[in-house]
Amino acid sequence: MITLTDAIIRLAVSFFLGAIVGFERQYHEKPAGFSTNTLICIGSTVFAMISLMSAQYYGGDPARIAAQIVTGVGFLGAGSIIREGNKISGLTTAAGIWVVAAIGMATGYGEFGIAGFAVVLALVLQIFRRKILSAFESVKTFEYITIKCEPDLQMVTKIEDVIKSEGVTVIKSHFYKMEGKLVIKLATDMSEKTFKTIFKKLMAFKEIISLDR
Repeated sequence: MITLTDAIIRLAVSFFLGAIVGFERQYHEKPAGFSTNTLICIGSTVFAMISLMSAQYYGGDPARIAAQIVTGVGFLGAGSIIREGNKISGLTTAAGIWVVAAIGMATGYGEFGIAGFAVVLALVLQIFRRKILSAFESVKTFEYITIKCEPDLQMVTKIEDVIKSEGVTVIKSHFYKMEGKLVIKLATDMSEKTFKTIFKKLMAFKEIISLDR
């Protein structure tokens, strides 16, 4: 049976764990920051405790409310996903919201060890993901790169020449004018290390305004 003392301890732990993840997200200026992650964690903890208490007092199914948390948080996370052309952002934020809800649920059920270790893993992934990925720089990935430059059609050829000089294949390309500038989109297959090299070479052209992936 969950006593008032148990509930207070679980909520305090939930606040602490959610705040840790939220602070890291706030520090990196992500959409779901300190307050959002902390509130999600606390809310999930409350729902988890209520599901346990309802089963104890009324003989209900303790999994019903927990299942609804997963569904509800899924919708909340979906709201942070934004698609701009061929680029999708917010997936990591949405996944983070989902994980924080799970941490809150684990805390609500009194599984402090699971919740704490999940926080550690989440922080390690978020803080050190670039270093982790750099260890796999040789792994090629298919993606689009978008280049905005001055309206000179010869730039398409120049850009493709630079990319091909690094042994990268341009799978497909298309370009169009927007606000008086030429926008070039190229589908390529390259590693992170190769992209950095190509980025430096392309940004050396004074005609190129920006390059995004």
